[in-house]
Amino acid sequence: MIKKAQSLKWIISAALFLVLLTACGNAATSSTSQSAGNASSTSHSKNTANTVSSRRGATATPIDVALAPKPTPHPTAGTLPAARKAEPQSTQPPVVPTTLAPQPTQAPVQSGGGGGSTIPAAAQAVFNLINQERAGAGLGPLQWSSQLVQSAHQHNMNMAAANQLSHQLPGEAYFADREKQAGVNWVAAAENIGVGYGDPTTAAVGLNQAMFGEQPPDDGHRRNILSTSCTMVGVDVLVDTQHSRVWLTEDFAAV
Repeated sequence: MIKKAQSLKWIISAALFLVLLTACGNAATSSTSQSAGNASSTSHSKNTANTVSSRRGATATPIDVALAPKPTPHPTAGTLPAARKAEPQSTQPPVVPTTLAPQPTQAPVQSGGGGGSTIPAAAQAVFNLINQERAGAGLGPLQWSSQLVQSAHQHNMNMAAANQLSHQLPGEAYFADREKQAGVNWVAAAENIGVGYGDPTTAAVGLNQAMFGEQPPDDGHRRNILSTSCTMVGVDVLVDTQHSRVWLTEDFAAV
């Protein structure tokens, strides 16, 4: 009888142990499932935030800069954010060797609005820098377009005359229409603009460096510079002597 009682006791203890082990396994499975669900929810929330944030305007300091939307075959007027100031953060893309575009042909100095003039050497410095930045990101060079230079120059004159940084001034065509008026029948188009002070080359190069130093999601200028849709660019740097300013317009396109 004693042996039978002891055997029954061991059987009951083993059964209780199996019940407890099964319960712990279920709890662990439930906990793991909840953690994965939270991670997925967090990831979804982050992606949604990034999508919404990417629509905000890109900025640059210490100089005001405005930009056009991401290059698109069908740009729409009225979607440009107002220029504002923020602290840019520098970024260093991986360096991938590639061939730089040939230097643009020097154009004669042209008269600008407000008693200013275009500085071809400054525009060329910006053009070279754009292609260096693209090379560092493993992208091919943009080609120089005299037609896009015409569009950019006209816009610089209008900004200088109005003393206002904007992609579309009163009575002026939208940048995409300006490019077409200059003879560029684009399938993709974009524009970066900025205003600075002092030496025209230093100011224009500094503006472009600030644009390229932007961090996502506020990196609209940088995305224009590194566009895989656009294949050519026209740069104009205008010294506005009346207002002591340097105006920069970079017009991008693909045909």
